[in-house]
Amino acid sequence: MAILCLVMLSASAEIRYQSINNIKGTNIVLIDRKAPSSVEVTDAVLSNNGEIYPAKQIRCDLEDGVATYKLKFKRLTVFKDCKVILTVNGKKVTVDIQREMERR
Repeated sequence: MAILCLVMLSASAEIRYQSINNIKGTNIVLIDRKAPSSVEVTDAVLSNNGEIYPAKQIRCDLEDGVATYKLKFKRLTVFKDCKVILTVNGKKVTVDIQREMERR
């Protein structure tokens, strides 16, 4: 049973921050290098400075097991405690954008 749990954890998707820009809105790109063969994004919101912003556009490209999520939000100029919450294949996934921006 323990081995099965480890296999399931290692095979699970990990969506990570790739980039952000503020050209004609706040555009965030996320990537999942171990994406499942089918990906459906039903919701995406940006939590920033205590406010919630729904995505204006959601695009997901899937190629050779790599999913690239392109999200467009209202243009923001201040980023504080910034996170993206996606619903992918019925499961909510939170990506801490602030932490990833600080690492770079």
